[in-house]
Amino acid sequence: MPVLRLPLALACLALVAFAPAASAQTWSKEQQEIWKLEEQQWKLSAAKDSSWIETMVHPNLNYWNNAWPAPQSKASLLLWDRYNNTSSTVLQQELFPISITITGSFAVVQYRYSIARENYKKDHEMVTGRYTDVLVKEGGRWLFIAWAGGDDPKK
Repeated sequence: MPVLRLPLALACLALVAFAPAASAQTWSKEQQEIWKLEEQQWKLSAAKDSSWIETMVHPNLNYWNNAWPAPQSKASLLLWDRYNNTSSTVLQQELFPISITITGSFAVVQYRYSIARENYKKDHEMVTGRYTDVLVKEGGRWLFIAWAGGDDPKK
């Protein structure tokens, strides 16, 4: 019996490791388009390129990050994005898609992330977290209109 446990454990590990990639391969063209938008937003944000806020965010944005006491607006996002760009640098990041549900002109995207970042003191930290993003399709383009989530609590 013990001889069979190692191959079984390795097979289970492989299934878990590749589950996000497998599910992404079965996504529709529209789901793939939305996921590419998510990846692009994270890439621009990591590069401290705030242009994504004007091009990818709906004017009526309402978001709630785990670190804040209440939801915030697009104006607040612009304000704090400037601060975040001066206080930390993303060294590496990876996104793990969980689901993309599309109903009419709305999409809900759920995913997890891992980030290695450096703060203004040059201290490095690894964080993980999760988001649920809501997008609306207007004028043929998907725009972020809401999200909730953020870093997991520190252990």
